[in-house]
This record gives sequence, C-alpha cells and structure tokens, in this order.
Amino acid sequence: MKEFVTSRPHMASYTRNKMRVNMKILTNSILFLAMVTAGLACKPQNNLQKENQETFEKMHPNFSAQFEEQVKTIFQEKELQGDFIFAVVDENGLAYSYALNKAILEGEASTLTNSSPIYIASHTKSFTGTLLKILEENGRLDLNKSLAAYLPALDFRDSIDANMINIKELLSHTHGTFSTILTWKTAFLGYQGGNEALINDFNNDFLHDPSHRFRYSNVGSIVAGMIVDEVMKNSWKDEMKTHIFDPLGMKHTSAYVSDYNFSTIRPSVISSKENGVVDIGFYKADNTMHAAGGIISTIDDLSIWLSANIREDEALMSKEAWVNLHTAVAEQNRTYFTYNRTGYSLGWDIAEYQNEKILTRFGGLAGISFHISFMPEKKLGIIALTTDNRAFVLPHLMANLAYNKLNSLGTDTTFISEKARFDKSFNRENELSYPDQKNLLEVNKGNNSIVGHYETDEGWPSISIDIIDNQYQFRWGLLDGEIYKTTEKQFTSHLGPLSRDFEILNDSLFTGSLIYKKNNL
Repeated sequence: MKEFVTSRPHMASYTRNKMRVNMKILTNSILFLAMVTAGLACKPQNNLQKENQETFEKMHPNFSAQFEEQVKTIFQEKELQGDFIFAVVDENGLAYSYALNKAILEGEASTLTNSSPIYIASHTKSFTGTLLKILEENGRLDLNKSLAAYLPALDFRDSIDANMINIKELLSHTHGTFSTILTWKTAFLGYQGGNEALINDFNNDFLHDPSHRFRYSNVGSIVAGMIVDEVMKNSWKDEMKTHIFDPLGMKHTSAYVSDYNFSTIRPSVISSKENGVVDIGFYKADNTMHAAGGIISTIDDLSIWLSANIREDEALMSKEAWVNLHTAVAEQNRTYFTYNRTGYSLGWDIAEYQNEKILTRFGGLAGISFHISFMPEKKLGIIALTTDNRAFVLPHLMANLAYNKLNSLGTDTTFISEKARFDKSFNRENELSYPDQKNLLEVNKGNNSIVGHYETDEGWPSISIDIIDNQYQFRWGLLDGEIYKTTEKQFTSHLGPLSRDFEILNDSLFTGSLIYKKNNL
C-alpha cells in the first residue's frame, strides 16, 4: 500500500506580559519550552500508544481475560469462520485491542493484526459528514445552501425543486430522494461516465418524499460527495486524504482499493449450516467505493479517528464545528439491536444505551459487519468488526459487554439477555440456504444457447454469460458468479454481496423488473 505521510507544524500562542522581564530569563524560558516541545514532537506515536495501553491494563486488570474468554467461547460454540477484531479507544488513542479467528484460536499463524486493512462500509458516512463540515468551516461551501446551487445538472427533469433540498439534508437523510439505479451502480455493479452519468441516471430514475422525514439510504452522502468533486475540482476521495487522513496521521487509510495489496484486505466469509462456506471474497473496486461506503482502514488508524472524535481534536476543525457535527439535526425513532436511536447528525446516529448517550455509525457488506461508537460523557469508544455473515450482531454484542464492564453499566444478566438476541440472529442466518453444487448448470450444447451478451436500454450495466473453466459464469457489471439451475428456464447466481434470480426466454433475460435483450452482433 502507498504511504500517506504528513508533516504538520506545532502551533503555540503566547500572551504579552505588560511587566518588564529580564531578557536572559525570557531567553532561557523560550529555549526550555522549545526543548520540551521538540521532545514531545519526537516521541514515537507507538510509545504513546503503549503507555496508554499499559494505563488501561492497570485500571482494568481483569478486563482482557474476561472479555477474551467470552469471545473464544462464542467462536467455539458457533464454529465461526471469519475474523473478529476489537478495540477500546479513549481520548488518548488505542487502549486495548484483540483479534481472533479460527487460525488464532487453534494456535496457528494468522495475518490478522491491528494493521490489517478492513472495509468500514457505511461508517464512511461519518467521514463524509466531517469532510463537508471542514470545507464549510474553510469557507468552501455552505451546508445550508441548496442542491441546485452546487449541482444544477441534477434537476430531476423539473419534477422536484432542487432549491428545496439543502446539503445538510443530504447528510442527515432528510432530503427525501432515492434512486435504485444510483444505489446499485455505486455500491455493487460499477458504472462508466463518472458523475455526469450518475446524475443522468438519477434524473431519470428517482422516488421522492417531500416530507423531509428521516429516511436512511446511501443517496444523500453519494450526492454530497459529488458536490465536493464539483466545488473542489477534485475527487472527494483525495479531499478525504487532504483534510482528514493526512492531518490525523492515518497513513494506512484510503478511499481507493487500488492503494492496497488486494489480497491483504480482510474478506467476508459467507456460510450456512446446510452449505458450509459458500464464498470468501472482497467485492469492492475503486469504482464502487462511494461517499456512503467507500473507505478502507486499519484498527490502528481508526483508533486515531475515533479518539479525535472523542476529544474533538482541533487539528481538523474548531470545537464549535465538532459540536455541530455531533449534534442531531434530524429526528428518528428507531431501535437497532439495543441502541434506541433518537436523532441523526451529519454522519452519526444519536442513540442511548444503558441511559448513556452514545453516538454510533455502523456498516456492512456481504459478511462484513463493522461497529464504531463512543460515549461522549465517558470519553470512551469501541471499534469492532466481524467478517462471518452469520455473526453480524457479534460486534455490537461485544461492544456492549465492554461498555458495561468498563463503566459498571450492566450486569452479567445483561450480557446473557443480549447474547440470546445474538443467538437468534445467528441461527436465522445459519439456516439460510444457498445454491447447492449439485444444481450447478451443466455445460453442454443444449445449454450453450444462454451464452452471450445482454443489454438493456434502461441504463443498467450489461450482463454477460460465458463459459469459464468449464462452468457457466454470470457477470453483471463488476460482479460475477456460477450459474445454478432452478427450473427449466430459470436460474440463479450468487454474486458475493447479493444473489440474482433470472429467467431466459428466447433472446430475452428477465431479472427482477429488468428486461435484457441478447446482443447477437
């Protein structure tokens, strides 16, 4: 991976003393302060991190043993296949971390560490909201200005007044617009033509709720990213690096998959009781890393990010801007797992757990489930990730266990009741059925008629069916998978983050509401 190195000067302020001072004393004082500042600046970050972890261990001597035993028990009980990685963060940075997978559990070597690249999915929205807040404070844009002022090409064919939607509403999911084709292309299938093509898609395929009620989707953040591109004449991905990653020293964080050795990115593991391990992979490319779910990072870097949020680090923006960023601008009334969500800021869910205010922003893709949260009053946060699709609740369960143990918020019965909820969700996912190898479509002359290139005039990526390694492969945009037969003319293909059923009649391919025609040229 490319290194992202930054050098930021330390700034100091001095107040003038009206009393006369001895010049020699003043000179010596300045020299002394300079030496101290230089010493602090040169102190390795890993030493500071080590000190913080040692302090945490002294304050909570039994935490690691108790916590790790619970995780190991769950891994053994559920026979988990993927990774689990966890961190406790405070205002000083990383305080505790733990990684586990099948190899580690069995005492074997594993490449899973705090420096392993992990996909953070929808937590990207918190970064996007922060970026736009920084740009507003720098005078580059105004979050209260309308969508029409920044993206006049996005006019919804005059069916929606874009002057009635502002940027703050895009970030807080109250803009009221949605587009299926925009969401699928940016998240899964990929696209050509850049923002211009996506705006054209959005203009021709949209839903609209004028009530400005909270409706969660990827659309608002994606459009906000387009606005950054337009205002800065540069990709939002690069602006993230300039305004967030570099200032915080997040050297191993990027919005580009191509910045990493692809094989090192922790993949999702999709499995079930009936089928065993169905698929292992990471299903993102630069083209599908969008402003609502398009950042890869590490536990080490994310600890820096979360700690900056906890202490409201002015290396990024002013305290006032941080307060605005962490304050609800939209109301919601939803419960996710044990978190009672009451509001949404510019990128964080405002919730309550155990009568404590907690800010959360989770994410997921295929088997990846990512958790990040913090309790402002406690100055404490959690990062957790699992890559086993059946255990998507595990990061939240273990985050709660940590919060309860470290803050004396709950009891052992709290974990027992929450574990029961995890068990229920795990069992539901474990019972899912995936295509069976015995139903793999056999390659023969009779079936070869389905091979070809299929296109639709509705703007969706083309579909191709080919024979690769003596198997029929279904490719839709950037995703592909083997073809399984369900009936005489009906088929299915597992494409990683989604499965797709389709039917072929003569030269037409039907999938969902989409109709594709075979290109016989």
